[in-house]
Amino acid sequence: MVQLDIDHNEIEQRKQFYRDVFDYRPVDHLPVFIWMMGFEGSSGYTLREELESTEIQFQVNVETIRKSLALIPDDYIPTVRVTQGYMTIATMFGMEMYWSDDPDQPPGTGGHIISDLEQVYSLRRPTMDDGIMPENIRRLRYHAENLPPDVCLTGIDNGGPLNNLKDLLETDLLYTGFYDNPEAMHYLLDMVTDVQLELCHTLVETVGDINRFAGIDFDPLWHPEKYKSFCSDDVCATIGPDLFQEFSIPYNNRIYEPWGCGGFHNCGPNPCKHLYLAHGPKMKYLNCSYRYSHQEFPEFREIFAGWGLVEPMFDNGETAEEMLAGYRYTMESLAPDTLAIPYCIVDSTWSDSDITGFYWDMRKIAEEYASNMNWATHQVNG
Repeated sequence: MVQLDIDHNEIEQRKQFYRDVFDYRPVDHLPVFIWMMGFEGSSGYTLREELESTEIQFQVNVETIRKSLALIPDDYIPTVRVTQGYMTIATMFGMEMYWSDDPDQPPGTGGHIISDLEQVYSLRRPTMDDGIMPENIRRLRYHAENLPPDVCLTGIDNGGPLNNLKDLLETDLLYTGFYDNPEAMHYLLDMVTDVQLELCHTLVETVGDINRFAGIDFDPLWHPEKYKSFCSDDVCATIGPDLFQEFSIPYNNRIYEPWGCGGFHNCGPNPCKHLYLAHGPKMKYLNCSYRYSHQEFPEFREIFAGWGLVEPMFDNGETAEEMLAGYRYTMESLAPDTLAIPYCIVDSTWSDSDITGFYWDMRKIAEEYASNMNWATHQVNG
């Protein structure tokens, strides 16, 4: 067991702070989430070396926790991201991981395995022994057993049903299939959703308790106990509301059902945003890219008022000044009705003093944001 200088009581207080925020109870500031990524190089490893090795990923995660505990003055709950890449379910269906020549470029998938929708009826349903899933299980268990219980884990990045179809189907077929062969699309979505549900249950069984997770998927922000579920649906950025209602919501709902309402990811744009809360269980928060979604924040204010949260990710190399300006715009667009928790991604090019100073600069806006909220009108009693 790795020894980390973690104050258990302080972490429990921070968790209660997040519970209050998610339930729209008055707080003195909103959380500022600083996510340290890209520190492999400072450890002497490439991103590929980290993603391919449980032991190296563990080492990088531990060093990141220590750095975060030392440099982030508040709001931080230790969480390690456990991942090999986003393509687990694709590899379970037999697809290969694709690596570029750049050792710091994340992997993807090579090609597609379905070029004719009639092929879906002959697909073998994967098991948890297929693809990179066994290594995911080993990696989760390794982190859980070698880190103190105050350190949370992410689940693996397993996408959502429609996202996984995107990997399996030839690109044009993904979109023409909605109209030309909807029966085959539903057949494949049903199978993929079954596999994804079994995968999620396997993750929880591996760790022993869903509350050891910050969330059931890739999101490293700690989420309260009743908001652990998660579904990614980047495909919905490219389809209309009618297709979203038929081919996304019913399958996303099956992912939410075992653990209740939780998160939804779409980088943006969000043409189906007015249907996000039509999920059952009801969606609680939207994880999105600030760059691709910020123009829709005024509409998010109305859609999520008094209930939902927006997690805008500054994930396109934004500078400190750009993130500060973006967070202020977020506050001005969403307050006093809807909350936001900014994802501020920093890497090894930031000095220690830059990271701490940046937190306090963001904290000033976070305090102003909280003071501008209409807490009395919007309080979740669930």
